Amino acid sequence: MNYYERPTPLQEQVNTEALQHFAEHLKQFKANCDALQNIECNLSMTASDASRAALQSSGHIIQTDDGTQWQHAVDLTGITSVCHRRTAASLEFAIVECLSLKDMELRDVLNNGHDVREVLQAFVRDQRQVLRVWKDDVNAQVKEYLAEKYPQQDMNIVAESFEIKMARSFSQTYVNAQSQGRGVRI
Repeated sequence: MNYYERPTPLQEQVNTEALQHFAEHLKQFKANCDALQNIECNLSMTASDASRAALQSSGHIIQTDDGTQWQHAVDLTGITSVCHRRTAASLEFAIVECLSLKDMELRDVLNNGHDVREVLQAFVRDQRQVLRVWKDDVNAQVKEYLAEKYPQQDMNIVAESFEIKMARSFSQTYVNAQSQGRGVRI
């Protein structure tokens, strides 16, 4: 595609329509990128807060689906928390995800280990991969939507505009986290 090419009036109309159709996807994706950026920028402080909570043995108990009990330490997002528990050997930290569904609540350990900073860094790496997959999935959905709704029409410029929007959200998160989180290697 020629990036200097102006979209046709039909392509502009389709772009507006597609933005409305996928608005919630874009909004959620951006919100998750921002949340991950916040976690990355505050990684040292979050690790310190979690360690302090573990030393004070504060926080309510969360029992995961495998029966393990963890003490809540710090919220990361609306559905994830840093938790801790004492084992015979030492202190263990975990990122616990709590998902409320219609009939039940799922509570899973996403990452765990004895060094809270390493647990947080592993969580950030895993979430970056989730965002990459999510971005690719939404881009595929956009292309499928355009192909079904506008067969025989060239809507590549519209699909590429979505790819660019999502890539910007994703890459901006990474750039901002790197510039603000100096001294924290992820």
